[in-house]
Amino acid sequence: MWNQDKTKKVLEQTLKLVISVLIALEISIPPNPYARYLIVMLVLYISLKNNIVERIIKRYSKIIKWIKEQSQIGTIR
Repeated sequence: MWNQDKTKKVLEQTLKLVISVLIALEISIPPNPYARYLIVMLVLYISLKNNIVERIIKRYSKIIKWIKEQSQIGTIR
Protein backbone atom coordinates (compact mmCIF):
# COMPACT_ATOMS: atom_id res chain seq x y z
CA MET A 1 0.00 0.00 0.00
CA TRP A 2 1.19 3.48 -0.83
CA ASN A 3 1.89 5.68 2.21
CA GLN A 4 1.54 9.35 1.27
CA ASP A 5 3.16 10.72 4.45
CA LYS A 6 6.23 8.52 4.09
CA THR A 7 6.54 9.39 0.40
CA LYS A 8 6.29 13.09 1.21
CA LYS A 9 9.05 12.82 3.82
CA VAL A 10 11.31 10.92 1.43
CA LEU A 11 10.68 13.51 -1.27
CA GLU A 12 11.46 16.34 1.16
CA GLN A 13 14.76 14.71 2.13
CA THR A 14 15.67 14.13 -1.52
CA LEU A 15 14.93 17.74 -2.40
CA LYS A 16 17.03 18.93 0.55
CA LEU A 17 19.93 16.84 -0.71
CA VAL A 18 19.61 18.12 -4.28
CA ILE A 19 19.32 21.72 -3.04
CA SER A 20 22.42 21.40 -0.88
CA VAL A 21 24.40 19.92 -3.79
CA LEU A 22 23.28 22.74 -6.09
CA ILE A 23 24.26 25.34 -3.48
CA ALA A 24 27.69 23.73 -3.19
CA LEU A 25 28.08 23.81 -6.97
CA GLU A 26 27.01 27.47 -7.06
CA ILE A 27 29.68 28.35 -4.53
CA SER A 28 32.45 26.38 -6.23
CA ILE A 29 31.82 27.43 -9.85
CA PRO A 30 32.10 31.21 -10.48
CA PRO A 31 29.65 31.95 -13.34
CA ASN A 32 26.68 30.38 -11.50
CA PRO A 33 25.51 27.89 -14.12
CA TYR A 34 23.07 26.13 -11.77
CA ALA A 35 21.06 29.14 -10.56
CA ARG A 36 17.90 28.23 -12.48
CA TYR A 37 18.00 24.61 -11.28
CA LEU A 38 18.43 25.82 -7.73
CA ILE A 39 15.45 28.17 -8.02
CA VAL A 40 13.26 25.39 -9.42
CA MET A 41 14.26 22.99 -6.65
CA LEU A 42 13.60 25.62 -3.98
CA VAL A 43 10.16 26.37 -5.43
CA LEU A 44 9.35 22.64 -5.46
CA TYR A 45 10.47 22.30 -1.86
CA ILE A 46 8.42 25.30 -0.72
CA SER A 47 5.38 23.96 -2.57
CA LEU A 48 5.76 20.57 -0.94
CA LYS A 49 6.40 22.01 2.50
CA ASN A 50 3.31 24.29 2.39
CA ASN A 51 0.91 21.71 0.87
CA ILE A 52 0.27 23.95 -2.13
CA VAL A 53 -0.72 21.05 -4.40
CA GLU A 54 -3.35 19.84 -1.93
CA ARG A 55 -4.68 23.38 -1.54
CA ILE A 56 -4.99 23.82 -5.31
CA ILE A 57 -6.85 20.52 -5.64
CA LYS A 58 -9.17 21.45 -2.76
CA ARG A 59 -9.89 24.87 -4.28
CA TYR A 60 -10.47 23.35 -7.72
CA SER A 61 -12.95 20.86 -6.24
CA LYS A 62 -14.87 23.70 -4.54
CA ILE A 63 -15.05 25.65 -7.81
CA ILE A 64 -16.30 22.62 -9.74
CA LYS A 65 -18.90 21.92 -7.04
CA TRP A 66 -20.07 25.55 -7.14
CA ILE A 67 -20.34 25.50 -10.95
CA LYS A 68 -22.39 22.29 -10.84
CA GLU A 69 -24.72 23.78 -8.20
CA GLN A 70 -25.16 26.99 -10.21
CA SER A 71 -25.87 25.09 -13.41
CA GLN A 72 -28.60 23.10 -11.64
CA ILE A 73 -30.17 26.30 -10.32
CA GLY A 74 -30.03 27.82 -13.80
CA THR A 75 -27.85 30.85 -13.15
CA ILE A 76 -25.05 29.49 -15.35
CA ARG A 77 -26.02 28.27 -18.81
